[in-house]
Amino acid sequence: MSLAYDVIPVIVVTGFLGSGKSTFLADVLKGDAARDTAVLVNEFGEVGLDHLLIGKVETETVLLDNGCVCCAIRGELKDALAHLFSRRARGEVPPFSRVVLETTGLATPAPIMATLLGDRVVSSHYSIASVVTVVDAVNARQQRERHSEWLAQVAAADRLLISKTDLVDEAHVAALEAELERVNPAASMARRTVHDDASAVLGLAAHVPDFADFVRRTGMTSNARRDDGERPLARLSQHRENLSTLTSFSIDFDQAPDWPVFTLWFTMLLNRHGDNILRVKGLLAIRGESQPVVLHAVHHLVHPVLHLDAWPGGAPLSRLVFITEGLDRDAVADSYRRFCRHLETEAID
Repeated sequence: MSLAYDVIPVIVVTGFLGSGKSTFLADVLKGDAARDTAVLVNEFGEVGLDHLLIGKVETETVLLDNGCVCCAIRGELKDALAHLFSRRARGEVPPFSRVVLETTGLATPAPIMATLLGDRVVSSHYSIASVVTVVDAVNARQQRERHSEWLAQVAAADRLLISKTDLVDEAHVAALEAELERVNPAASMARRTVHDDASAVLGLAAHVPDFADFVRRTGMTSNARRDDGERPLARLSQHRENLSTLTSFSIDFDQAPDWPVFTLWFTMLLNRHGDNILRVKGLLAIRGESQPVVLHAVHHLVHPVLHLDAWPGGAPLSRLVFITEGLDRDAVADSYRRFCRHLETEAID
């Protein structure tokens, strides 16, 4: 395949100021496993990767000693990505197969994801593989209370990586893990260790999300019982926490949604409430489809739909996990019910 037409997975690494994301990347990007990786670093980052480079980031692009491409972002992200892809196609940089994008500590992931999903040129060459958020075990509580960016970073994560666990006791770490689980039950979680290798991040670019783990963490089991009998939403399981107005909850569908109906409702939901919807992640059993459909959305933007080969939890069970601000479970669930009833009424008339 021509390098000019590849679609390259992007792994976004975020985390609040001082969380240790640059140190983590410094460890991950050592060795041959990261050789075909391009690293985009915002030049205003609090640490950066200068200590890894052959020389400092004074030119547009430099090579790490294992062959990784490292670029300083000196303008718009979309321009940096487009230019990097053009240089790759022309053979001016090594033919990398993935991009790791390190954000600044005060960045919220949504604008970055909007660029990757919403810009026509960028989205034709790049796709979001995952968002990794590094959480500082020592300062998480203070950051949570004072900075909305912390919540946005945690809510956007596919994987939460807790750093500095050696500086606090086990009870402190366990409490933080429980809190992160309440904020973002859809994300996997791990503790940062000195033995982290490239697969901890770079393996997330394989476009095969661990939805078996997602099913386990969100309770999507093959013998799940629907206990209220209400159509079309059978069970509404909720996870709440008292962090400002941030709420996480899940919605189950007792009947396979009709894809055109579901997409119209979901589009309208994001159009009306997208500013308050930090994250949606889930699996759907679509009417007439044998494969599970993977759905991701952040604010007003929806990732390209993926299909899995089989249901990770056994029997099909449609579930969406929402993380919202000022928008509760009942409002979302009721909007789908009312929308379906409206369409049924229109069909009868």
